[in-house]
Amino acid sequence: MTAFITAFWTIFLAELGDKTQLALISLNAAKHKPLNIWLGATIAMGILNLLAVTVGGLVVKFFPEHYIKYASGTFFVIIGLSTIFSK
Repeated sequence: MTAFITAFWTIFLAELGDKTQLALISLNAAKHKPLNIWLGATIAMGILNLLAVTVGGLVVKFFPEHYIKYASGTFFVIIGLSTIFSK
């Protein structure tokens, strides 16, 4: 149950106010179909999360956890820097 609670709060807080939510707000403002938009977004996020958990389970079998942390951190720094310096 601890893993569930940790995953819930980590994702909930990390995704609060992100680009996905802003896109959904815009989409609903244009289409006025909140149930369809919520359902589509929920299914898409579920599939993406399933892929992330599956790939994570496979990757950890081949690489030590600390390498995965370094790679993830480096990836996010690169994305952040490219965002800052993009036109």
